[in-house]
Amino acid sequence: MTPSAEPPRSRALLPALALWVTLAALAPAVASLPPGERVPPYLALHLALTLSAVALTRLVRSPADVRALLAAAVLTRLVNLRTPAFTTTDPARYLWDGAVALSGHDPYALPPLAAELASLRARFPSPTDHLDVATCYPPLAVALFALAASAGPSLAMLAWKSLLALASSLTGAPAIRRASPVTLVLLLATPALLLESMVGAHLDAFVALALASALALTSRLRWNAAALCLGAAIALKYFPAWALLPFALRAPRKALFTALSLAPLALSFAVAQALGHTPPGSLPNFASNWNFAAPLWSALYARFPTRDDTLRPALVLAGLLVTAALSLRRGPLARNVRDALLVQLIVSPVAYPWYGMPLAVACAFAPSAAALAVLTALPFSYEVVDRYQSAGLWEPARWPLVLTTAAFALGLGVDGWRARRRSSR
Repeated sequence: MTPSAEPPRSRALLPALALWVTLAALAPAVASLPPGERVPPYLALHLALTLSAVALTRLVRSPADVRALLAAAVLTRLVNLRTPAFTTTDPARYLWDGAVALSGHDPYALPPLAAELASLRARFPSPTDHLDVATCYPPLAVALFALAASAGPSLAMLAWKSLLALASSLTGAPAIRRASPVTLVLLLATPALLLESMVGAHLDAFVALALASALALTSRLRWNAAALCLGAAIALKYFPAWALLPFALRAPRKALFTALSLAPLALSFAVAQALGHTPPGSLPNFASNWNFAAPLWSALYARFPTRDDTLRPALVLAGLLVTAALSLRRGPLARNVRDALLVQLIVSPVAYPWYGMPLAVACAFAPSAAALAVLTALPFSYEVVDRYQSAGLWEPARWPLVLTTAAFALGLGVDGWRARRRSSR
């Protein structure tokens, strides 16, 4: 008898995939709840999807399993195509910035309240907050926003969500051939990547796709292509520039890799300036003033409330030094990238849940209990949303900071225990 060429499908796989899709399909129901009642069920859904993703990593094994997973992944995106982005106001700002660019104005110079944009406000939905602040998004991101906004005021959000669904579904594509099934599952099923793309409707879905492509390409030693993919991530959001250090230190031609990684940002800036735009807009203001859900910064600021202008650069410098040390380690590049992005989250004064999406990608290629714990804890900072939407009060609680810190410490302990077990064998 000839042995089977591929392992048999687990009997539990199809029911597990059905459960995963069913859970994802609950997000529209959560979004339809009255303001002030959405966050607890959303967090319960996030935890249930986390457990579902972990279970799927144990069940997907064969090519047939992978095909079933991919089909289910597309379904989880489609069922959320019209889910309102109730956890954030960012998507409305994306589309507005795109509409400003399409109208021939400079989104980096004119805030939504600018008198020059009065006619645009009359025909296109304006953002609901930060109306006195011009955009801070990179030119490549604004180009994507403009593409969605070109569908018109009534269809722009659907166009944007459709682009996100495509990017989020394709995030697993780089891992299909060479990466492990665990990596593929985590790229498609991790709630940080699924919910922040299809419920939060965040730009970071494109960043995740670009970073996943960069990591996959390095495993095939296609360093120039990987550099351009990393460069696309940087040109979309700036923050992935933090991952340039571990990538460049491992690249065989470090200077060329760095140049190629920065080329998309430089080119997009040049095009934007040729169009009369003035990036980076409000980015300096964001970098020097914004803060949210960041345990380390919050603890330091509570102790030194008049030293914020010193704390921020000091945290960046300390983070870069730690990242450099971690990036010099031998071993998997994905591990070094993962730890660099984790350090970035730790030292940043801003830790929005969707800022964990690049970390989720790196964690898919190099799983870690610490990273998974942080990704699971970050969404609890959404607790502020209910009060804000029901009573107009923006008063973030302190307990999510404690929870994130405890989750990180617990995850580090699990990682250390597992490392000791491996070394003792």
